[in-house]
Amino acid sequence: MKQYKVFLTLLVILSQSYLYAQSISLPSQWLFKIGDDLKYKEENFDDINWEKQNIPGNWENQGYPEYNGIAWYRIYFNVDKKYLGRELYLLLGKIDDADETYLNGSLIASSGKFPPESVTAWNDQRIYEIPEEILKEKNVLAIRVYDGQGGGGVHSGIVGIYGKSKFMKANNPGPAPKKSFYQITTANGLIAAVYNERLNAVESVSPHIFQMYDLGKSVRPFVKNLFLETSSQPLTASHYLNTHIVKIGYQDFSVYYFAPFSKNEKVFVAMIEGEKEKIKNLDFTFYADYGELLTKNILVDVDSEKSQKFFLFSFNDSLHNNSLVIERFGSETTLKNLLNNEVDYMRGIFKQAFIPTGLTEGEKNLYEQSIAILKMGQVSQKEVFAKSRGQILASLPPGNWNIGWLRDATYAVMALSKLGLYDEAKNALSFFLNANAGYYKNFIWNGVDHGVKVDYRLSVCRYFGIGKEESDFNENGPNMELDGFGLFLTAFSDYVNKSGDKNFLKENYETLAKLIADPIITFIEPDNLIRKESGPWEQHLPGRKQAFTSIVNSAGLREFAGLLQKNNYDDYQKYFDASEQLKNGITQNLFYEQKLIKGFWEAETPQTKDFYDGGTIEAFTQKVFADKNFFETHFTEYEKVLRIDKRRGFSRLNNPDWYTISEWPFLDFRIAIALNSFNRRDEAKYLIDSITDYAKMNFNYIAELYNYEDENYGGAIPMIGYGAGAYILAITDYYKQ
Repeated sequence: MKQYKVFLTLLVILSQSYLYAQSISLPSQWLFKIGDDLKYKEENFDDINWEKQNIPGNWENQGYPEYNGIAWYRIYFNVDKKYLGRELYLLLGKIDDADETYLNGSLIASSGKFPPESVTAWNDQRIYEIPEEILKEKNVLAIRVYDGQGGGGVHSGIVGIYGKSKFMKANNPGPAPKKSFYQITTANGLIAAVYNERLNAVESVSPHIFQMYDLGKSVRPFVKNLFLETSSQPLTASHYLNTHIVKIGYQDFSVYYFAPFSKNEKVFVAMIEGEKEKIKNLDFTFYADYGELLTKNILVDVDSEKSQKFFLFSFNDSLHNNSLVIERFGSETTLKNLLNNEVDYMRGIFKQAFIPTGLTEGEKNLYEQSIAILKMGQVSQKEVFAKSRGQILASLPPGNWNIGWLRDATYAVMALSKLGLYDEAKNALSFFLNANAGYYKNFIWNGVDHGVKVDYRLSVCRYFGIGKEESDFNENGPNMELDGFGLFLTAFSDYVNKSGDKNFLKENYETLAKLIADPIITFIEPDNLIRKESGPWEQHLPGRKQAFTSIVNSAGLREFAGLLQKNNYDDYQKYFDASEQLKNGITQNLFYEQKLIKGFWEAETPQTKDFYDGGTIEAFTQKVFADKNFFETHFTEYEKVLRIDKRRGFSRLNNPDWYTISEWPFLDFRIAIALNSFNRRDEAKYLIDSITDYAKMNFNYIAELYNYEDENYGGAIPMIGYGAGAYILAITDYYKQ
């Protein structure tokens, strides 16, 4: 293995040219500098001392883990005379959060807005038409970038310069289903790696599956830009047999990338399999970033015709000493059966899990891959941070939501219980019951206490990787979300009812009652609704009286009360009463003209932004209301407003924001369950089939959203609770047995 601090740019450009079919290739490394000076845009500015960054890639993962603010990139490129005067498009990937792009000193385009009134465009693929009069044979691009929070810089997307026909093909503007995502993840709950199909490289291998340790420290990869040194081009890229293993097929050999479950260690494996003479001299180049890198490689003969060449990567740091681990791991006896053991491990999980009969081939593949996603996205019981164990992330990397959201995770837990994977479900519930929370009992913002106001156990938003409550902030303050309390009670009750684990209820009853269920009752105001809070779509302070929050808390209290009654706990009635109180409050305050549930109490007319909230479908999926006629009128009115068109599914709100009006597969799944409940099975199946068909073309991943205009996969990918978990819940509901 060859370790380089500066990469073989030519290799990357050749790889990009083959896969992107660009008219003009841009380098894979861009000059970079933090700070802000408009002199940096000038054509003749001296940037000799600027450092290089690999693109795409967040700058947090390339030496600036805590930097938020303005930074600049500069790129030099030459243009053949034949392209001058032609219609050309500059694609700069997706940039978090805003950019101003200069060509030869002239501003040609921008996206988002810079402070003081910053506006993010983090999910927008930058597509800028190049002015003919500015382009020359020798050129310099200067890109001013602002990042307000999270990952900054060019984090993903397509990069290059295209003629019109190649631009149309590269940007893939046709309708779904289509190929629109190019990154594959492998993880084992301990480490995570991302392979980029377009670059034919492993972008990163991280020492944890979560994004942030805490507010001040992000997780940095210990390996970046792992390239196989070969002139051969890959023919296929997929998850092997729907497992966590990434398989890249070449004409003469195959490469497998995986984070092993069977050994349950922080070791990343790259394995080449083929005829000995064709693979023995193959090697990787890579960049070592974090900690003390540990590597080992060994050639193993499988039989007379086939060999396997293993490349192992691990690390030492202040919390880990993996030197002995990688030595034990690297024995020929261990490695000879490692791939088969990994396949057997995950296929064994599939065998253990409940899988409905009657699934189509496409549904079964997505179902199995979704199980693998759930497994990959849950922090291992061997994670060094004990409080993190069992945590389920909202997405796997490269998705930017590889953070532990309470709401998302409850849907994942319900899916695990549905599958019969009770150990995993219990570990996730135990994480929430044991994680550090309660930091927002009181929170003063603009002179008002928006805190929970009583002792509580669950996060008001999400969790840092180390298992500590977090709430993200903007100029309006933090998210104070109270829906997770009810969702957790539903997930907990569902687990105990399905598993029969009465001891788990007994052990946690006091916490459940006093720190989760009782606080919900304190949230109920005299109008019988949950008080103002941020809601499921994270509106920040001062909040609103969200329909979703009252709905899921009513359902959660009802499920908890039923569980207590079933197990002879005396105080079940007060939770039944509180559930009914919320149901009555919804009926009295949120029913609009007795034909639909509006999104929030303060919404006055159907023209009010967010009047229509797709989250209200939970009133029917969670059976707070079971009246068929009311569902019919509710759904009819919502379909008029939130359905994008007859072929596509649903937006989440009547709100023109690009993020909101995109199609949300999670909502499509929840709506499918409601439709199925009221015997509208064909419509339910249509929504499920559409997502299944699209996922088939994108590694069987489910996206956070489908972009409104081009239908490309957008947001965080692959989603776990809102993706894999929601799919399992919808498909098992459809094929009820």
